[in-house]
Amino acid sequence: MKKNAEREKNETKLRSNVTHRRVINPFVDWSFKYLFGTEESKPNLMGFLNLLLMPDVPIVKINYLNNEVKPVSQDLKGCAFDIICEDEHGDKYLIEMQNALVDNIKERILFYTCRIIDRMARRGAEWDYKDIKRVYSICLMNFTCEEQPKLRRDVQLCDVDDMTTFSDKLNIIFLQLPCLKAENINECCLYYEYLLYLLQEMKRDMKTIEELKAEVASTQLPQPTKELFYKVLETADIASLSERDRLRYESDLKNYMDTMGCIRYAEKRGKEEGREEGRAEGREEGRKQQQLEIARSMKEGGMPAEMIAKYTGLSGQDIEQL
Repeated sequence: MKKNAEREKNETKLRSNVTHRRVINPFVDWSFKYLFGTEESKPNLMGFLNLLLMPDVPIVKINYLNNEVKPVSQDLKGCAFDIICEDEHGDKYLIEMQNALVDNIKERILFYTCRIIDRMARRGAEWDYKDIKRVYSICLMNFTCEEQPKLRRDVQLCDVDDMTTFSDKLNIIFLQLPCLKAENINECCLYYEYLLYLLQEMKRDMKTIEELKAEVASTQLPQPTKELFYKVLETADIASLSERDRLRYESDLKNYMDTMGCIRYAEKRGKEEGREEGRAEGREEGRKQQQLEIARSMKEGGMPAEMIAKYTGLSGQDIEQL
């Protein structure tokens, strides 16, 4: 009798621990790469790409590539991507998570995409460009960058008269996450929207893994898609992190929270200044000041210059002069 009571107590304690499992914030740099950019999380990334792109033949194999592209000369700028990989056909995929609006973000992602195409070049006169594969640059943005934003924008090279595709080698997909207005998971329509909804909910940190799984289970999604979402949630379990990974996550989470706090403060200040000045040039100057305020706060908080540059789009010289 005593043993049964003890066993029941232990099982109750175990259930209590299980039903309160928290998830990592996927908008933190380290977390995003942990969820989609490791050998163990390859199924998560392949699932995400298949849901987003809906290819005629599903992606079943990917290889991660070096995420740093060095410039062709020392006076040019290099690139450091969040995740870059290729599938079994050689098509390349660049996946970026951006938390802060930076200057010329469209030009930036175009530059990154072209650098990936440039990497396909081969030495020698025999190379005739036929080996160029498709490149997909996918940018998840924790903000909007247009006056009339929409959740998803697909960009290709097209004929301007009849809009026929000129080439399918260059593909850019912008995902402006604030445009996802679903208040519950069953208000999502397309399969990839369900995953974006889960990422948003994970960021809010208001629900446990079991609660999010229950939401997935309540949908009419195909079972393989549900299993993909379950795996993403299990990967995000904070309790399953090693001590080293947990410390790294907590450090990056602090940087993320400090950064977002600086951005909110600077946005509020910029709006107030914009209302006072009421002119387009004043608003532009206010946005520049906003970036400088964010960068200054980051620098005072000890954030590395390369991270400040990523979040603000400022040059190393601008950051050094703060």
